[in-house]
Amino acid sequence: MTHRTARTAGLAAIALTLGLTLAACSDDAPDDASTDGSTAPAAPTDDGRATDAPADESDDAAEGDGDDGAADASDGSGSGDEAAAEGIGDRTTTALAALATAESEAGGTAFAIDDDDAATSWEVDVAVDGGTVEVTVDGAGTEVLATAEDDLDSEDRDALDGATVGLAEAIQRVVGQSGGTLEDADLDADGSQARWSISILTRDDVEEDHLVDLADGSVTQGG
Repeated sequence: MTHRTARTAGLAAIALTLGLTLAACSDDAPDDASTDGSTAPAAPTDDGRATDAPADESDDAAEGDGDDGAADASDGSGSGDEAAAEGIGDRTTTALAALATAESEAGGTAFAIDDDDAATSWEVDVAVDGGTVEVTVDGAGTEVLATAEDDLDSEDRDALDGATVGLAEAIQRVVGQSGGTLEDADLDADGSQARWSISILTRDDVEEDHLVDLADGSVTQGG
């Protein structure tokens, strides 16, 4: 009887020791660890985002990208608006282009060019047979905006018939020699000798007039 009681007490003590050991091992295991040793994912919030990724940071990043894109688009459109508002660009280059465009449109010989009052387009007079066609060309000198027919003076017609130097060449000669920028040009046939009258703006912003011989292209300042 005594041996049985002692053995029963010993078994109870062993069971108690095993229970305490298992409890201690259970306390040491990480709460968020899965059975295979990997870390369990964070629980999603109501809107589907993980709790360890702050919602406000994600929203701020998205808003920042959108703002930058809008700013870039605004800058691009602003530059376009400013360029359009300038109208005529490099006056000599666009004037020469406008002369070619107008002559091609009317099928004649250009003998005068000037810009409109707003400096957004060119007005080119083209001699066609016994009359003239005023061709309005855009500021870039490439697109015809309007045309209008008129009469041609007999003096102008005679001068153009005998000219060997055209208006475009006369402009290039004057600009090349003076280093200025074209303002306007036309045929001066009122005097005893018909010549091209070319007005330029110098680098010092001084307006100068030059005369170009219709036969040999010689340039004389004044007019």
